[in-house]
Amino acid sequence: MTLVYSALAEAAKDRMEQLTRYQQALLYGDASLRLYGSMRRNKDLDELNFGNACKYLPLDLVSSQNFGDFTERNCTTLGKGVFLSGLNAAVQLYIQSLSSVITAMRSFSSAPPSTSNSTSNSTGPPPSMPVSASDIATSTALLIWWLPAAFSVETSLYVQQQIQGLDHFVELRTTMLAVFISALAVCFLLMFEPLVYEMDTHVKRVRALLVMIPAEVAMSTASLRKALMSAL
Repeated sequence: MTLVYSALAEAAKDRMEQLTRYQQALLYGDASLRLYGSMRRNKDLDELNFGNACKYLPLDLVSSQNFGDFTERNCTTLGKGVFLSGLNAAVQLYIQSLSSVITAMRSFSSAPPSTSNSTSNSTGPPPSMPVSASDIATSTALLIWWLPAAFSVETSLYVQQQIQGLDHFVELRTTMLAVFISALAVCFLLMFEPLVYEMDTHVKRVRALLVMIPAEVAMSTASLRKALMSAL
């Protein structure tokens, strides 16, 4: 049984480290995960993580996370109102409780077996747990209902932020393209078209003058012949 508690402690430790890493990465950024963090980038995410998170957690969303007996239904009293200080505080409370459980499992797995009641205690829980029953109930409620719902809301807000960022980027690029096309049209109307019109008028004038000169005279004179050939 000690091996079971040791394995459970290691598995819980790995999950706790993953939870800590991802939560910190979402808040403060992580280059290895290519996350920039949401601190001071999104007002709703800051309010969810450090303000009153209860207003983002409707009861129907929380209760839909699990089909078990949902008893901790009051967000403002759960864990002494931990969600009133934000999702980050609730995560830290859960990690603290989980660390206490891991410590208890490791101490139980490393303790020498009892010679008098080895059979009766081989399938029972650890004889001493530094976590009270109410704390275990709170941690269970956080794990099964409240934290999954809060993470779902956080993910939705984060995805919404990315979509809004993409929309802003597309809008900016569209505005830049519209300005470039407008500038190009203005340049065409104010510079290129008058230049073409002037060149066309000049050619027509030259052709009109050349028509007035007899062909024999124009071909016999080198300068006229050159001007006639350049006009054509």
